[in-house]
Amino acid sequence: NDPEHIYNGNDGGMDISTNGGIYSTKAEGLPITQFYTCEIDYSFPERLYGGTQDNSPMRTMTGSENDWEIIYGGDGFYTLVDPHNNTYVYTEYQYGNFVRSTDGGNSFTYAMDGIATGDRKNWNTPVVFNPSNPSELFYGANRLYKTTNRAESWEAISPDLTDGEGTGNLTFGTITTISVSALNEDIIITGTDDGNVNITTDGGTNWNNISNELPKRWVTSVATSAIEENTIYVT
Repeated sequence: NDPEHIYNGNDGGMDISTNGGIYSTKAEGLPITQFYTCEIDYSFPERLYGGTQDNSPMRTMTGSENDWEIIYGGDGFYTLVDPHNNTYVYTEYQYGNFVRSTDGGNSFTYAMDGIATGDRKNWNTPVVFNPSNPSELFYGANRLYKTTNRAESWEAISPDLTDGEGTGNLTFGTITTISVSALNEDIIITGTDDGNVNITTDGGTNWNNISNELPKRWVTSVATSAIEENTIYVT
């Protein structure tokens, strides 16, 4: 009855226009947000963070349902809070565009010094802490990068861990998952979208591809055991 009244469902939620689409308003409060990742501020566990599809990195400072706020732009992915010093917060938007905060997530600056612009980055680029020392982080492009100074600068610690650049509608030939052992920080595992699982036991000096007996599939997650140094898991 009113063709000027339009409901537009999209990958960010739903928008409503009453003037034929010239202007629209986002429908708030729908419990449909897709979280790629989530994070807890261990200094204040009621503070929850997450990276969301088309709704940016966001957080609540109280743990409530109705006070989530966007803290950066784009599609939100890995968001990390330093468990020892929560003034350091890290987040990213699509294809590994990584930023850091030194004021508890109130403001951010670009933090990719040393990461080659020509390296391939996944739509959901993995970034993890060294669980033994969160001033060290690891970032997965097609190579693995490491920072020892809370993302002020990065250095590659691996060769290309994929089969090389692939073809498709998205960037392919990338690291999709990283795990650093909490029992031995020299043990690091990576998985890739083209089926490779690589491991180093000396902090990145030497790498070994251990995926020969695995199906050639997108590696969704790798994990190191919390109780047995030589046990790892792959999905």
